[in-house]
Amino acid sequence: MEINNGFRKAWKIMIRTLLTLLIIIVLYMVVQLLLYPKQPPSLFGYQPFSVLSNSMNPTFETGDMVIVKRLAPAEIQENDVITFKKGTNQYVTHRVNEVVSHQGNIQFVTKGDNNNVIDESMVTANKVMGKQVASIPYAGYIAKFISGPVGFILLIVLPFTGYICLEVYERISRTTNEDATNQKNEL
Repeated sequence: MEINNGFRKAWKIMIRTLLTLLIIIVLYMVVQLLLYPKQPPSLFGYQPFSVLSNSMNPTFETGDMVIVKRLAPAEIQENDVITFKKGTNQYVTHRVNEVVSHQGNIQFVTKGDNNNVIDESMVTANKVMGKQVASIPYAGYIAKFISGPVGFILLIVLPFTGYICLEVYERISRTTNEDATNQKNEL
């Protein structure tokens, strides 16, 4: 019986810790989105981007998530995969074919692995979001689902509400048990 209670306590502590971390990360991302609405959220310098086309097949498939780390432009080399801003709200992830120094400024010639020709314009250093450091298959689909209203409610609001309800229930039951124990001791 004692082992079961110890396991249950450890399990509760682990779940609470994970939920608390998740809530902190989500709140941090929400604050970032509110403060900087034109920038994708970042966590310790890492930014997630969803792959929306097949231009980088077979390296990345549509629906994958690419994790990008911001670097100084001088650190980016030929064959690195970078994500850069194109237009107002469009981000592109392509491979660097060539690094060009033009009038003292670094620019990048890029091309999707699945494309036949290089991109029509060079990427300037100020448009680079960062270099790809990891990818998660199909996670882009999950991110898209979570960012929608149904996904947000199912994966953020409901677990948060459940966590709060669990905390309230445990505190009420703890005080009820303490009251019952105190009444027994008084008799």
